[in-house]
Amino acid sequence: MDELSTERTPLAIATEINRIKQETGKTMLTNALEIGKRLKEAKDLLPYGEWGKWLVESVSYSQRTANKLMQLYKEYGDKLFADGAGEGRSNSPTWANLTYNQALLLLGIPEDEREGFILEQDVNHLTIRELNRALKEQKQATPEKEPAQVTPLPNNPGEIKIEYQTVKKTAKPISRPKTAASQAFTTKYEEKCTACRQTIADAFQELLETLCQLARLDPAVQEKCSADARELAENMVKRLKEWPPVPRTNMTTVETYATHERW
Repeated sequence: MDELSTERTPLAIATEINRIKQETGKTMLTNALEIGKRLKEAKDLLPYGEWGKWLVESVSYSQRTANKLMQLYKEYGDKLFADGAGEGRSNSPTWANLTYNQALLLLGIPEDEREGFILEQDVNHLTIRELNRALKEQKQATPEKEPAQVTPLPNNPGEIKIEYQTVKKTAKPISRPKTAASQAFTTKYEEKCTACRQTIADAFQELLETLCQLARLDPAVQEKCSADARELAENMVKRLKEWPPVPRTNMTTVETYATHERW
């Protein structure tokens, strides 16, 4: 009887392999968060412009890899570490068994929806292929936001046409009265703007380093890439000066909506 219970079968071996893979994935995520925490610490200490050089010379990371590790720490550090600082795995059943690859894929879910998705889909028992499929289905099932509908004015046979005018801002914008809720949203989006600026700065530094490498390998290709980058930067500056567009309404007999082309 004991011999039967310890018999080696393909199913038993597969179970053992999957268990080892799960534990390895959990360890990889824990280590990634520890590295992300330290990368953020180093970045905060380094002078401006030294980040990319330090990564390459000190830890052999590209900025893309470093940003990914820091994002993992930002998104999961307080959930997966018991003390919120990097010591011990959380006891929360939602996050405790998350693996590195699962955590990366789940970045595609908004933070306020992520925990609900993990519980609903029982993510800890999904393979990576199954998780990918569930994420695609979630994205397809999420209804796209309808464009704003504008109703006609009372007793007016026409309808309102909405257009957007791009204008240069000359006057200082007038702030609306602040409430506790609006201040919270303002802070949230201000922090998001700061994060976006830092991402652009990091990418720009990586671009400069890449152009240096190209200049040594093929100056003609480097010049073309540099010209493309300058054109993009000029377009970005132009759009920042003009954005956001100012809405303008007037009466027409047919309701239409204007859209903007993305550069």
